[in-house]
Amino acid sequence: MHTRGNRRKVLVIGVDGADPLLLKRLLRAGDLPHMAKLISTGSFGPLETTFPPVSPVAWSSFLTGVSPVRHGIRDFVTKAPGTYRPTIGLFTISADASGLPVYTSRRRAPTLAQILGGSGRTSFLLRVPGTFPPDPAPGGTLAGLGMPDLRGSFGTSALYTTDPDRKREAPSAEELPVYVLTSDGTGTWHSIVEGPGSATVPLRCRIASGRLFISLGDVPHPIAALKAGEWSEWLRVTFAVPGRGAVPGLCRFKVVALSANRVELYRTAVQCAPDAPLFPLSEPAGFAAELASRIGPFATLGLPADETGLRQGLITPDTFLEDAYHGWEEQAAIAETVVRERGWHLCVAHFFTVDNVQHLFWHYQDARHPAFTPEGAARYGGEIERAYRWIDTRVGRLLELVDEDTVVMVVSDHGGTPIYRHVYLNTWLQSRGYLQAVDPPSPPGGPRKVSRIDWDHTRACMFGTGSIWLNVRGREPRGIVAPGPEYEVLRQRISDDLLAWRDPETGEAVVKAVLRGEEVYGESACEEGPDLIPALHLGYGLGRGESLGRVVSGVPLVGPNRSQWSGGHEGPYLPGDVPGVLLVAGQGIKPGVELDDARIIDVAPTILHLLGETVPAGMEGRVLTRLLIE
Repeated sequence: MHTRGNRRKVLVIGVDGADPLLLKRLLRAGDLPHMAKLISTGSFGPLETTFPPVSPVAWSSFLTGVSPVRHGIRDFVTKAPGTYRPTIGLFTISADASGLPVYTSRRRAPTLAQILGGSGRTSFLLRVPGTFPPDPAPGGTLAGLGMPDLRGSFGTSALYTTDPDRKREAPSAEELPVYVLTSDGTGTWHSIVEGPGSATVPLRCRIASGRLFISLGDVPHPIAALKAGEWSEWLRVTFAVPGRGAVPGLCRFKVVALSANRVELYRTAVQCAPDAPLFPLSEPAGFAAELASRIGPFATLGLPADETGLRQGLITPDTFLEDAYHGWEEQAAIAETVVRERGWHLCVAHFFTVDNVQHLFWHYQDARHPAFTPEGAARYGGEIERAYRWIDTRVGRLLELVDEDTVVMVVSDHGGTPIYRHVYLNTWLQSRGYLQAVDPPSPPGGPRKVSRIDWDHTRACMFGTGSIWLNVRGREPRGIVAPGPEYEVLRQRISDDLLAWRDPETGEAVVKAVLRGEEVYGESACEEGPDLIPALHLGYGLGRGESLGRVVSGVPLVGPNRSQWSGGHEGPYLPGDVPGVLLVAGQGIKPGVELDDARIIDVAPTILHLLGETVPAGMEGRVLTRLLIE
């Protein structure tokens, strides 16, 4: 039970991707006054992340105080045990009677909210990655990264165009969601909006008085009238889904181009409506609807900013930023509403702002980056700093809403770093004879081609964020590597070859370290894999297309990164190479302590201690006593 008379509360502001070096530079420049004020009265330092250093893995360790091997969320994408299929690392998926997906979290460890609930404490978890589907606990949870759109994807936006020749292929060979608007000869163009399963609704638009009038479904009158460059508000669209009846969703539109004979219309992903979500959005179930009644409809997708659309070239950086900041302002309004109006002992409000912008805008501010251009720098070179300043302002607004009994933490799960060079790990395995594709490879510089694996002649393959599985006989369906000495010799040979891998242009080592699966994931790796996980040197990052257990040909094994995805943290990098940030201030916190050994698994036990709770024996993290006034 909690300590009698302990009135302390803890507010955690999750700033995904905040990097300690960038943060310190902006603090020195005086750009972050609210965080500077916190630091002046509290403790501050880097925060060691998880391996791999990706958001759902790291935030799950934050919430549980244990490592990935204990909480069960190991990567965005992994290999399904006993198969050659990729699977989502956050949850398992089955189907209900109507054929729609049913999600079950892979997390096996209790969260802070659940632990505190056992003592009668109230917690709110707002958009924290890895909290879909949300768990019941006193207070409220609004699902974060993992929450799908209405189609069950992580976010599928669309572009509608009157140009039938608009290319449908992205720079990375992905098919773009481009829909042709077909004229009916009366001045109206037609298309569809796709929803759950095979459900669709009609989309109609026409031009009048310099505006595009948009109609959805069977509603006869327009529900939006937009000039070029304008956005709609959230529009409700309802699908007739077999076995489910009427299912509502929300989307927004932007008129990208508008003239007498040309229309380009961008549509966000169609998202679950907060008041009637198709998939579990909140716990309790009515919490999301209550929030919508207070602030209006809001983005419910776990990652509402359209990173994929910008990376694919579907939208421009300006459109991305307009949409992203709209969603982030909604999240800030939700956080402020909960902090101001609800009784709570712990509140965690998560923001992807810094992380998203660092991923997609790093090259605009870094003259060393292969994708850098002076024109781009002039237009977008200050976007990363803008993201940090925006977060600082929201920190300041939340600080105004808390009392003197509140400890405030600013936490980031990992930092950020430029990705100058792309590496293709499965292509490298193929070049060394460890992997064979079904199709013959394209030569470097030839057409980019993504091929399936010939498992009867493949000894090793990568899935997810760099994890390598050996094709072990008896463990894998068509295994060819004998367990025992043959397995160990092969594993050592691949490890040695990875460490010897050099960038042909610079002569630099590509791989910094190679970890064995059991070093990261314990004994379960011996039974299921992975067998090896290389950690890259900073500046190198995995090229796209191979995480699903495929091999990409027509690309160099190591080459310049000229893509929009120019910054990262996922690597895979060693945890100490991309640390996050921990800033703690408030009642019971020593001022001026420079943290240098804090780990993300230490935050949960420290929060429990601050709230007067006993730290469960199963937690691997330790209480950060150096920052506490006892």
